[in-house]
Amino acid sequence: MWQVAILVNLALAVGLGFGYVAWGHRLATRDSEVKTVQAQVEQLTREREACFAGARSGEQLWEGRGIVRAVYPRVLIVTHEEIPGLFPARTTGFRLADSANGARAHAGDPIRFWLQGTGYDNNMLVRMEAW
Repeated sequence: MWQVAILVNLALAVGLGFGYVAWGHRLATRDSEVKTVQAQVEQLTREREACFAGARSGEQLWEGRGIVRAVYPRVLIVTHEEIPGLFPARTTGFRLADSANGARAHAGDPIRFWLQGTGYDNNMLVRMEAW
């Protein structure tokens, strides 16, 4: 009887040993996968921050054409064509820079205009002329 108990204990020990080795191998594989994903996340985070930093520091100039719909003291409402890289064709209210001289514009005027800024919601109409 004691021989059966020893064989059972030996079988359990061997089974647990193999299980522990397999578990350790899976754990090492998972650790490797986690480190790879963490490195990818860090790289994407650095790239995103670089994009944001470039957008904050590097203003761009976009050109557009459209029809003035309304003129307010610091805002010009324009129905414009697509502005590649910024807006689809639509009606938009643009903040006016002092240099834009929005007082010359009247509702219904076709204009060519230039926007300066860092992106979708941070731009200003800096210049315009009759189109």
